[in-house]
Amino acid sequence: MTDATDDRTQPRYGELAPGEAAQEPTAGVPAEAPAATPAADADAPSAAAYPSAESLAPGGPLTQQERVGRGLALALVIIPAGVIAWTILWNIGFIASIVSWGVAAGAVWLYRAGSKARVTRGAFWGLVAIVVVTVVLSLLAGIFTDLVSAVGIPLTQALTDPDFWGLFADNIFNNGELWQAYLPQVVLALAFAFLGCFWTMRRLARESRA
Repeated sequence: MTDATDDRTQPRYGELAPGEAAQEPTAGVPAEAPAATPAADADAPSAAAYPSAESLAPGGPLTQQERVGRGLALALVIIPAGVIAWTILWNIGFIASIVSWGVAAGAVWLYRAGSKARVTRGAFWGLVAIVVVTVVLSLLAGIFTDLVSAVGIPLTQALTDPDFWGLFADNIFNNGELWQAYLPQVVLALAFAFLGCFWTMRRLARESRA
């Protein structure tokens, strides 16, 4: 005889006996629910609220203002270069004002090398100021060397002698005859400087308005 309690005829745990219908889950025992996807927190800040990694990385893109500043800083190199070239040509008797052509072109080239950008309106006026300062300092340097020759002292001594600098300043600000003597050279130098810078500055003015 087969034992009614034989485990071969009893349904296993979790299985349905033959003819037994599936039962609804009893109250208080929740059915297994699918894993819920956590909802995004509405109060969490979005990624757009933070600066990008590119903007924070060293050597990131420069702003236009930084580009202009860096370009003008490099263009300042033309000032000592122009003054030295002018002084050399002045003392050998060559038309020193031709240096103004190179000053304007050199200032623009240095600006572009430093900024890697076109000439803006602010950069345009900055370059004009650099060219004007270079021409004025060049004229003063030429007069300085002429005064050194007139006094008859070495240039290195004149550069380090406070008394000589006082003499130079007194002649620049108080000696009208000095300016009368140099008036033709000053007018010629300024005229050549204007002509030398005109076309370059005109092209830059158009570019800065673009």
